[in-house]
Amino acid sequence: MDEYEVNHTEGENSPADLNDDRFSDDELPPPSVVDGKKVINGGSGPADDDILKIGVRPTPHAVPKDQRITTPYMTKYERARILGTRALQIAMNAPVLVDIEGETDPLQIAQKELSQKKIPLIVRRYLPDNSYEDWSVDELIID
Repeated sequence: MDEYEVNHTEGENSPADLNDDRFSDDELPPPSVVDGKKVINGGSGPADDDILKIGVRPTPHAVPKDQRITTPYMTKYERARILGTRALQIAMNAPVLVDIEGETDPLQIAQKELSQKKIPLIVRRYLPDNSYEDWSVDELIID
């Protein structure tokens, strides 16, 4: 005998229950109705303009500079992204915007550019309402 058959009694989650079909094709539960509109549940659904399109966002729009709501401080994540991006540009022979004084490490040069606020990049911060704010690196406060 199989160990499962010896130690298991008929009841919840037994092999007989696992093969049980809850609904036949003719007995599907009725579709739900929310606010007078039918929710898609295997039947005919609402018209295309009634469907909430998940994953489709409206076109983002910019917030004017005088109406920004985010902090003017550069976050550690923005700093890391800015330094990494600028160091890669420098490593690929982009023009250096500060006096390098014999420095050859692209990351050290990028850090020097950041401390002097000479990096020509813009940080775009997306907001929950699908708008965004653009901050230039020279506008941000760096710790």
